[in-house]
Amino acid sequence: MNSYIVSLYNDLILSIKCGNGISGKSIAKPLFILSIFECIAMGDLNENKIMFNDNRLKKIYTAFARYYEEVKLTPIILPYYHLGSSDFYHLVWCEKNRPPYNGNTPSEKYLRENLLYAKFDDELWEILQDAESREYIRRNIITRFLTKQ
Repeated sequence: MNSYIVSLYNDLILSIKCGNGISGKSIAKPLFILSIFECIAMGDLNENKIMFNDNRLKKIYTAFARYYEEVKLTPIILPYYHLGSSDFYHLVWCEKNRPPYNGNTPSEKYLRENLLYAKFDDELWEILQDAESREYIRRNIITRFLTKQ
């Protein structure tokens, strides 16, 4: 893997904005990204299509939230949708049914009816197929967002 590209995506992921949670900054987006990484590592996610209704992804996300002691579980819809404001993660809508982005989260019903899937940049997806690169970014996410300071 090109170390410059891995470093670039590592920096993009580490610069995500986390919203406010019950006890300070929410860790929902980092947990969601780690959940995707875990699905890739387990072979459950074989193409660059992150489905909203993926039960395995939801179970892993919930398990990570419990492990990292998120005070109140943030529903997966929030990081799934709001990560779309990042430069490396994209929501792929049916036709032109994308709601205007005003910071509010559309309903689950709206997403089920109008969203095809989410995806990473193709280049990031390729990087994540390499276990060493994925582990490097994973460790940095844990250090940056999930390690008590």
